[in-house]
Order: sequence, then structure tokens, then C-alpha cells
Amino acid sequence: MIYLVCFSVALLLLLYIMTYGRIIDYNLMLLTVVVAVSNGGYYALSVAKTLPEAILANTISYVLGIFSPMLMFFIVCGVCKVQLPNPVIGIITLIQILIYASVCTVGRLDIFYTSVQMHLTETGTYLTKTYGPMHTVYLISLAFYTLANIAVAVYSIRRRTAVSRINVDILLFVDLFSIGVYANERMVKTPIELMPVASTITLVIMLILLVKVAIFSPYNNVEIMDTEFNNKGYLVFSKQLKFMGCSEYAKTLFPEITEWEIEKEIPGNGGRFNTYIKPDFMEFVKDDKLDKSPVRVYKYNDNVFSYEIGKICRGLSLMGYYIRVMDVTDVKVEDFGILKKVN
Repeated sequence: MIYLVCFSVALLLLLYIMTYGRIIDYNLMLLTVVVAVSNGGYYALSVAKTLPEAILANTISYVLGIFSPMLMFFIVCGVCKVQLPNPVIGIITLIQILIYASVCTVGRLDIFYTSVQMHLTETGTYLTKTYGPMHTVYLISLAFYTLANIAVAVYSIRRRTAVSRINVDILLFVDLFSIGVYANERMVKTPIELMPVASTITLVIMLILLVKVAIFSPYNNVEIMDTEFNNKGYLVFSKQLKFMGCSEYAKTLFPEITEWEIEKEIPGNGGRFNTYIKPDFMEFVKDDKLDKSPVRVYKYNDNVFSYEIGKICRGLSLMGYYIRVMDVTDVKVEDFGILKKVN
């Protein structure tokens, strides 16, 4: 019964992601498909009546152990802003496919399991196996992705001005949690598999994390993106006024941003942002009626910049704020209202 519940939850999460998939990492969608298929395999194994049925169900369940570590690694790299070369992605994907192909030989070849036996109990059907050489390769792949995730996380922690420490900690937790559950199953033999439960819990946590990342990303939030994105600076804040990220051009407009930490409050003194933008930003936050501020301008070193402040909402809920800044030096100042004086 527990496998059926996990299977149903995974399908519901997949439906949610397909509905709001435009703002969520596609690797998470693939991970959700893997978890749903695998949970279905675990359920099919628990109700299997013959050995061929049990082997087929077991083969289906292995998509979790083989493909979810790879997808988790891709997600970790994405959140930590580590760009993997396409050839590397292709090679490790091919390796995982080959490992899964060896799983598909169970019952015909001895490369993954040398022997397999079925047991029917009151709690469901389960298999006992003797492992072959390709299962060792499978375990090596699990160790590789665990170490790779830790390495990427440690690297990103040193870049706290670019990556949220909170997000990195959550990613490490779910990865080590899954590995811990798998290791516990290997050491403590039980007829009930805990991986479907662990993978479903992991999926929920990952979904919450990546929805938050997507909402506050200036690069894929449809509320603040426009066709001239590269010519404008975007800054994004949570409703608690913590800095959540910015576009690369914003760092040119406000160099002090390179010292700001993600998911931390804005430093109180100094810098162009505090001088020209922050007073109006704080006034806008106090006004619950406006969804977007009027366009305003300021002047710096003979250049004129316009900016507007808006709310980021999800349904009726306020999630945060964005600030859009652009250089309008070549546009008539009169078209933008009152020009702020600067010293």
C-alpha cells in the first residue's frame, strides 16, 4: 500500500510541474518522471505473482537508483551555477544508460545479478539477489555522484555572493538523506523497501526549493523578463527584503552587488543602490496598493538611468519585489519626470 501512495504522490507532483513547468528546472521534471516510474515498479514488484513479473518490476524500479543520482547532480550544478560542458553531460548520460541496459539483462545474463529468487509474504513480494560485476559499477556510480555533489556544494559555498548557502545546505541534505536510506537498506535487510518513501520526500523538498529558485531568478521569471533583458539591470528581493539575485548587467550598474550575500539583507550604508534606489524602494514596500511604481530616473557620471519597482506574486500571494534599471542617457530626460540631483 505504501508503494501505491508514493506512486500517487509522485504522479500528483508531476502534474503540478507540468502545469507550472515554464518556471521550473526541466531536470526536476525528468526526476519526477523517474521517481513516478520507479515507485510504480516497486508497487508492481510487491504484487507480482511470478518470477518474470517480479524481475520486470524490479527492472522498472531501478530507473530510480540509476538515473536519479545523475539528475540530482545536474540540479545541484544548476542551483550552484556550475556549467557542465555538453560532452560531459553526454558521456555520463551514456554511462548511466549502459548501466541500466545491464539491469535489463537480469534473468538472461549474469552481469548484473548472478542469481535471483522470489519470495511471497503477507507484506508483499520481494527478491533476494546475488550481485554480479555490473552491480559493482552501479555502486561506483552512486559513490561518484555523491562525491561530485559534495564537491560542487563545497565549491559553491565559497561563492556566497553568487549562490544561496541555504539552498546548498538543502541540496546536500536531500542527497545524503537518500544515500543514507539506501545504505541502511543494504545493511539491514527488510522485505519493505524504503527508497520509494525517501525518493518521494526528496522530490517534495526539491520541488519547494526549485520553485523558490525559479520565482526569484531574474532570468526565467515571466513577470519581470522582457525582450531586451541584456540591456537592463534586474535586482530581485524576497518579501522580507533579502537579496535573492540579479542579472549580470546589474552588477555593472551597482558594483557593490558583488559583495552582497544571497538571502541576506541589503548592507545599510554606501554604494549606488543605497544612494539612488533604496529610499524609493523602501517607500514602495510600505505601500500595499501599488503593483508597480512609476518610472523614475537618476543621474550618475553624466549618464541618466531610469528604474521601476514591481511586485513578484504567485497567485494572490506576494513573494517578493524586483527592480528594473536601464540606461536612458540618449532619451530626453523630460520624458521620465523629475531628475534626481546628485552630488
